[in-house]
Amino acid sequence: MLFARLRVEVEFADLVHRSLKPDDMDWCYTYFRDGRLFIEVRTEKIGAMINALEDYFINLKALQSVINSLKEIKS
Repeated sequence: MLFARLRVEVEFADLVHRSLKPDDMDWCYTYFRDGRLFIEVRTEKIGAMINALEDYFINLKALQSVINSLKEIKS
């Protein structure tokens, strides 16, 4: 069994968590604790691990762009 836990310190971590939550599955999911976003992936296959983590990073990058744009609009 492969296991990865990422602790991501990102601005608006709770909002980011809520936006990723609908994609949660039994073997890969996110949660919010102590002001941080956590991502956990458990799988038997290295390819599934790589793909899941890559998907999370792509989504985090996109969400950061949205957050930055919203902050610019607000100011």
